[in-house]
Amino acid sequence: MRIFHAFRRWSPVSIPSLLVLACFGCHASGEAGHEEGEPHEAEASVTVRAVPARFDRSARVVEGLGRCESLPDHIAPLTPAVEGHVQALLVEQGTTVKKDQPIVELNKAVAQADLDEKTATRDGLIASLALLKSVPRPEERRASELAVDGAKVAVEQARIAANRLRPLVARHEVPQTQLDDAERALKQAELQEKAAEATLNAMMIGPRPEAIAEAEGKIKTADALVEFSKAHLEYHTIRSPIDGVLDSLTCRPGQTIAIGTPIGEIVDTRQVFAAFWLAPRAASSVKVGQSARVRPADTYTTSGEVSAHDEGMVGKVAFVGRVADPQTGNLPVRVLVDNPEGLLTIGQSIRLSVVVEEHKEVLQVPTVAILDLGEGPILSVVREGKAVVLHPELGLVQGDWTEIVGTDLKPGEPVIVEGGYNLPENTSVKLSGAESVESHQETDETDARSDEADAPKKGARS
Repeated sequence: MRIFHAFRRWSPVSIPSLLVLACFGCHASGEAGHEEGEPHEAEASVTVRAVPARFDRSARVVEGLGRCESLPDHIAPLTPAVEGHVQALLVEQGTTVKKDQPIVELNKAVAQADLDEKTATRDGLIASLALLKSVPRPEERRASELAVDGAKVAVEQARIAANRLRPLVARHEVPQTQLDDAERALKQAELQEKAAEATLNAMMIGPRPEAIAEAEGKIKTADALVEFSKAHLEYHTIRSPIDGVLDSLTCRPGQTIAIGTPIGEIVDTRQVFAAFWLAPRAASSVKVGQSARVRPADTYTTSGEVSAHDEGMVGKVAFVGRVADPQTGNLPVRVLVDNPEGLLTIGQSIRLSVVVEEHKEVLQVPTVAILDLGEGPILSVVREGKAVVLHPELGLVQGDWTEIVGTDLKPGEPVIVEGGYNLPENTSVKLSGAESVESHQETDETDARSDEADAPKKGARS
């Protein structure tokens, strides 16, 4: 009504001017309203968190939890082979020892006396054999020779006597019986001569071979008894069976210990077995000779990450079992680890990882960036402020990263890991935090160029 009355009071001359002012005001208010409404008409964006894709080594790793075991020949109990009375402890517990080094000394009095007796018996038999083999002394040989000479003289006398009687018997001056007695005396003298010569020859020939063999057999028996007594005496010193450390020693001086009683243990941990169990499918990919990394179980933090101060030790797979555990169905795997500094101890809980397949310099994205909405794996990447959906083919998974192929993704491109679930293609996105500066400088530069292009238009309108 106010406008109507105003038109009634204005003169006809002022009506065109009023229309011009009205049109100018409408145009001005329209321009102002457009500029003031620009922030409300701009396209909305979604804030996401992104991580750059990378080129790195990718590997399939089999992991397991196990414990350290000693090699069969690297651990040895100390057990006495004879019953005895502990006389002295020669090594302190925890000392590094060498193979055959004395550890415990038992009382040796009885064993030493037995050895002395057996040694004396053997020495007597050896002396008897030497006597048996020895040649006669000159005095003994001279006596035999004199006996031979005496026998020869007796033969000669008997022959002379017999020769004297033969003519007399022929002339019948003496009876025949006297000649017969003289001839018998001659034969007896000749026999005595032969006996003396035989005795001398037998003395010079030496003992019979059978007698020597018998004496030597007795000596061998005596030698064996002496060696047995020596071994029995040696058993009274308990020695280290291997090189290692005296890990335990339980006997005390004055204690009587029985045969086979464990009194200590020698352990060599310069090499150990890292033993763990795997399901048959995982164990089938592990081969003897493959490299494996071993870490103490307590080097892992509560988040599952390896402590920075301990990256573990490298070993080689030495054994993959062929018989599954009847309770768990898993197969044993043993990794041989060099442990010169003793960082691993027997019975310690450990974690093992075996690289069974490895790819070098492959494109990887964070595993959390990959989604599967029923039509295969997808991931979203930020390009020029927009979300672009890719359909990759997946490769090996290593920790928090997954190998991908079959896309045009480039290393360094920001891959959405949070806030981009099921985003439509070309959705405007905004990077959160420092990633928008560190990882996406190209997007920032594009925005800056757009702002510079819009600046002249805004200046003209103002």
